Amino acid sequence: MAFWPATFEFCLFIGYISGRNTVCMDKRLLYFALITGSLLFSCKNMPPQNHGPIVLGDSSTIVTETDPQKLKDLVTDLQPVIPAPENKDTAVNKPPAADTSKKTAAIAPSTTAQPAKTLPNIAGLKAEFKDVSILIPGLNAKLAGKPNLEKANGAVYSFTSGEINGNTLRVTGNVTKVSQRYQSVVVLKNELGTLPIETLSVTTDWETVKGSNGQYKITDLDTKSLEYPHVNGNAIRSAVDKAAKRRRFSHRKVQEWESSVHHLRAVNQKPLYIMLRSVMWKIDGKDANGKLFSKQIRIDIPM
Repeated sequence: MAFWPATFEFCLFIGYISGRNTVCMDKRLLYFALITGSLLFSCKNMPPQNHGPIVLGDSSTIVTETDPQKLKDLVTDLQPVIPAPENKDTAVNKPPAADTSKKTAAIAPSTTAQPAKTLPNIAGLKAEFKDVSILIPGLNAKLAGKPNLEKANGAVYSFTSGEINGNTLRVTGNVTKVSQRYQSVVVLKNELGTLPIETLSVTTDWETVKGSNGQYKITDLDTKSLEYPHVNGNAIRSAVDKAAKRRRFSHRKVQEWESSVHHLRAVNQKPLYIMLRSVMWKIDGKDANGKLFSKQIRIDIPM
């Protein structure tokens, strides 16, 4: 920039010869243009400086400023409250007590819908379905089919021993209603043997069983309470004839069976007996999700 004085003097000389009558604004514009041009010309002619690449470990490329005023941070020192790492993990992995209580309240309805208690560990007929379990204490019966009733809606048993009428049907689960129906059949018993007469039978409608706390009393299955068909003597003899032929008895044997009832006028007269052929229970309720379910069990009495 050593040429600056000469350039300045040249500008003054030009201003002097331009005349004293030149307006000040024109002088300033002219001076500005001349100065700008000289600066661009001088920068263009300056030799470039090449410091080369920065070399690791070279002390000449390391900032060695020692003035504390120039090394001071230009931002205000902050003191944020940063939780410890263990507290952060705990907050992420373990929800706070308030959230836990909310979740517990949300799932409470489905929990209460689960069976309130399990069946007592006593002998008897047990049918354990997915949503309900059934127990008839002291009753022995053989299950027909697969023993796993988890996905079944019904089960059939063959009576072996025990008492049905007067017993108690015990259930677990959210049961809303228990219903009962049965089938009675007329049986002919005499010196010829025992002959069930299938055409002389009655199947009742479903009747609600009274009970509470998962216990329902089994009633109306005694001989005196069983319903029977009301037919005359001709219908009785015809039914006996069909039952004997179904078992492939000889013609003589069929006539003997039919002759043994020729004097009867009703099915409640001996040697005819009203017997329980099968009994069924239907258990209705709701599962843990509030969905309705219906399970049935049937006990057949061999003749």
